[in-house]
Amino acid sequence: MAVTSVGTGSQVIAALDTEYTLDTETNAGVYVLVVDCNVLANGDTIVIRIYTKYASGGTSRVAYQQSFSNVQVEMNKYSPAVPVDEEIVCKIEQTDGTERTFPWNLLKIS
Repeated sequence: MAVTSVGTGSQVIAALDTEYTLDTETNAGVYVLVVDCNVLANGDTIVIRIYTKYASGGTSRVAYQQSFSNVQVEMNKYSPAVPVDEEIVCKIEQTDGTERTFPWNLLKIS
């Protein structure tokens, strides 16, 4: 089983309560999103969301959502493996605290 990075970067949160798109992929595969939450401080909250399409012509809908608040013990946050045949869209939103920058990586498992 090979693991390949198909998208990576650092998302600057410029405004609270704004959802930022990290990556969009349209190739079939199984994907895992990793977000480095080392910068989270007490009072901060982020929400990581993954949207997928169930079929061609479908609408992207939330397939995974998880929120994290305050200082974290496990800094790297991994989504579950998400099988995709149409589209995956990875997003992040900070809802509380001081705006931060979050490094991320979208991995494809093949």
